[in-house]
Amino acid sequence: MRRLSELFYKFKLRERVLLIAAIIVLAYIGIDKIAIGPFFKSINETKERLETQRQLLKKYYSFVANKKQYETQLVDLEQYYAEYQGKFLSEETEELASAKLQEIINNLATKNGLVVASSTALKKEILNKKPYLIELSINFEISNLDNSQKLQKFLYDIEYNDEKLLFLDNLKIKTLGLNIAKGVTISSTLKAIASIEKKS
Repeated sequence: MRRLSELFYKFKLRERVLLIAAIIVLAYIGIDKIAIGPFFKSINETKERLETQRQLLKKYYSFVANKKQYETQLVDLEQYYAEYQGKFLSEETEELASAKLQEIINNLATKNGLVVASSTALKKEILNKKPYLIELSINFEISNLDNSQKLQKFLYDIEYNDEKLLFLDNLKIKTLGLNIAKGVTISSTLKAIASIEKKS
């Protein structure tokens, strides 16, 4: 220690001042890494946690304040769903629902003096998992249509069906030249929503 002291005093005054300044800077850097840096980091993390908790509390109090409104909206949605649920096809499996949709289109055609020449089930689309709701689609074709009134009544019975919620998409009408009285073929896609008890 004495030798260090003697060695220190051998430096010029300017060199001693620079050495002391360098030691102070190094000491500050060391203290900053060991204590000050982690301390401020901990403060920032605490602030972030408190801000997150404050936001959650704000949302919670907002929910509590509007609880009655949310409950009313939920009741309205449940009533709305209950009203429309009766309009959905309701079957145990997707296959039965698809067969039911084909039966509906055949019955509506027969009711209006038409015959479905062909029908093909298309890929289903899942709308909801609980309850399990799917959108079913079938392509169908009616050929040799000889009366436009039959077609009008048929389309009306689909669009304004009292029993089930049915949709027509991509309706095409083909005629043989200028003759619109005979030989008319119509093709379209019939869609319906089905509530399925068991997934396929």
